[in-house]
Amino acid sequence: MTKYLLLLIFFPASLFSQIDSLRDLLNYYPLQSENYWEYKRLIQQIPYPPDSSAYSVEVKGDTLLGNNRIYKILLFKDIYPNHNIYYNFERIDSLSGSVFRYNNDAPLTNYENKIDSLFAQPGDTINSSRAGYTSFGYFQTICNSIDNDTVLGVQTETKTYFDQSFMPGEEYKLAKGFGYYSSSSCEFSCGWTFLVYAKISGIEYGSKIITSVVETKTVPDNYQLYQNYPNPFNPVTTITYQIPKEGLVTLKIYDILGKEVTTLINEEKQAGKYSIDFNASSAPMADYQAVYICMNLVQMSINQPRNYC
Repeated sequence: MTKYLLLLIFFPASLFSQIDSLRDLLNYYPLQSENYWEYKRLIQQIPYPPDSSAYSVEVKGDTLLGNNRIYKILLFKDIYPNHNIYYNFERIDSLSGSVFRYNNDAPLTNYENKIDSLFAQPGDTINSSRAGYTSFGYFQTICNSIDNDTVLGVQTETKTYFDQSFMPGEEYKLAKGFGYYSSSSCEFSCGWTFLVYAKISGIEYGSKIITSVVETKTVPDNYQLYQNYPNPFNPVTTITYQIPKEGLVTLKIYDILGKEVTTLINEEKQAGKYSIDFNASSAPMADYQAVYICMNLVQMSINQPRNYC
């Protein structure tokens, strides 16, 4: 007769409680796709009057970058006074609660630097910095306190950090369920950033920024094809270009062997600055992960035609 041994393993309820508690701390920085935030900034330098600006942040999706790690694409846009845009690429390690930012210009391991620790408790010192790093190495951030606060009409926890990456340093807060909430720094002048609107998991909080500034369209003074973001990419990248006058614009993509892959634009355009996304997942390329869209692989012809590669 065959005998079977049954091994039962019991885990204490406290272990599951600890795991749930750590998962809850990840809500201090919700980087789910399509989440969106709007911030106002104030700068005061005596005796000058205060200056203000505003910007938005949106999670555009995921991308696989050069170190073979998957990052969230964060699109930053100035709401006023100008309309600059730039991208950050960040990821959260759910096991350690660490937040990393990709930087392919940095001589760092895996091309990323640690910017936060969501699991940090008051009194903890973290080898991280939202401001970055220097040739002297990493600066440190201190977790000062956890408090209850009202954020955009919602009662929640806020966690206060002090980033020592520059003089005089910067105090900032993360709010559970909202993410980056506010910051302040003072030396010869004082600057404040604070959250005024958020759309988290489809739910809206606060009030969107409505500017009464009359927008004027700045006409570029030259032809320009900008570096795409991100680069390398997987599978989506954004290509930006500008033209100083109306004309026929043709924007084509070539693979690394010089073979034409697709035509993104072939139409008349008014003078201005434009952006278009290229999704390589549907392109006939054997390995689009290895494709770098560089200036010499993208052809834009305008009128004559003239090439800007």
